[in-house]
Amino acid sequence: MTTTIGLEAWEARRAAWITPNEDYKANAEQLKVNAEKCKSLVEQEGQRIAIYKHLVLQRETFRTPIPLQHVIPILVTGWQEDGLWPKGMNVQEKSD
Repeated sequence: MTTTIGLEAWEARRAAWITPNEDYKANAEQLKVNAEKCKSLVEQEGQRIAIYKHLVLQRETFRTPIPLQHVIPILVTGWQEDGLWPKGMNVQEKSD
């Protein structure tokens, strides 16, 4: 028998990440509204760079949460500006 402690730990951690908590469920409608606002903010490259500088370089936070689906393009754009990510290389939409 092989031990799969690492795999079991990873699967447990992933389950915790993708399971919404009760606070999230209670505020789902407001979060959808905020997500739409965030979506419009990150559509332009200039906006993504400004947000990246605000969050990463200046280490400031937003008053409301940003959905992860919007944070990833912000980070990639910022990394491309900083020369840490090759320009033209894209993130896969879904990587499960």
